[in-house]
Amino acid sequence: MNNARSFYLCFAMSLILFSCEDKKVSYTVSEQKITEAVYASGVVKAKDQYEVYALNQGIIQAVNVQAGDLVTKGQTLFMLQDITPKLSSDNAKLLAEYTAWKSKDDQLEDLMANVEVARKKLQNDSLLYERQKELWAQGIGSKVEYEQRTLQLESSRANLKTLAARLRASQKELNFLKQQSTRQWKMSAQNLNDFTIKSKITGRVYDIKATAGEMAIMGRPLALIGSADRFILEFQVDEKDITKIKLKQRVKVRMDAYDKQTFDAEISHIHPLMDEKSRSFTLEANFIQPPQNLYPFLTAEANIIIAEKENALVIPRSYLLNDSLVISENQQEVIVKTGLKDYQMVEIVSGLKKGDKILKKE
Repeated sequence: MNNARSFYLCFAMSLILFSCEDKKVSYTVSEQKITEAVYASGVVKAKDQYEVYALNQGIIQAVNVQAGDLVTKGQTLFMLQDITPKLSSDNAKLLAEYTAWKSKDDQLEDLMANVEVARKKLQNDSLLYERQKELWAQGIGSKVEYEQRTLQLESSRANLKTLAARLRASQKELNFLKQQSTRQWKMSAQNLNDFTIKSKITGRVYDIKATAGEMAIMGRPLALIGSADRFILEFQVDEKDITKIKLKQRVKVRMDAYDKQTFDAEISHIHPLMDEKSRSFTLEANFIQPPQNLYPFLTAEANIIIAEKENALVIPRSYLLNDSLVISENQQEVIVKTGLKDYQMVEIVSGLKKGDKILKKE
């Protein structure tokens, strides 16, 4: 009786083990296309999009545009009220004009007149000296008269030289003052212009962040402006993947605004500096065929295509152990070399062949 019970127990255990063996999950190695991609998340941005800031602090006197308006380059967006630069500009302009007038009608004219008188006196003294010299050579006149004419000529020469030097120095000084005043005027005019905030581009006003009567503070944005019909994608990619990214790589883009649709894009710019906080790099991509309607800051997800291969020998990644081992049909560990990977499959470069069966480890 005991022997019969032992037989049935062993038989039952064998059935259980056989059933477990039958239920082991297996996969037959096959060939198919595999695409390796890097995931990135980001947003849509208008081309040349930028935030508008005030260059000086002041009260917003006028807001000349509304959100949604089309603007041209140089169009006035905001007017700030500050009387100080206006007065400074006017004063600088008056000073420049006064200095210029003085340079023509006062000191320079006096000096030029004095130089002209000195030049004529020198000419006269030079003639008198030559006459006295000829008389002295003929024995006419005294030596004292000759020496006086000589001294007079030298004195006239020295006086003309001194006045000419003073004239040149005054011209340089007054020219410098005139240029300095003119520069001050231009600087004041520029300062005044800084209180008139204009658009840097031709595009669309996407947002107005200030109203008339508020204080415009440097560092606080007043508006958001960008291209009206051209958009780019801006993505963040992890530092561990940045070395795989290259210009012109294709990108598959999905946006919540367009549900399950995907759009093709192309990497157009790689920002070289890493964000130390997020440990990520910023990429820009251009749509190849953009959707009809786009808006700044629509969320986007992307798969950046790193490599593709047709007829690759692949297995599911879940069958791979430690990135280098698989379990064969006879439950032996087999060393494999891998290649491209996507989210589900991995390419097997060596260690397996098409048609081989492998087991999934429990």
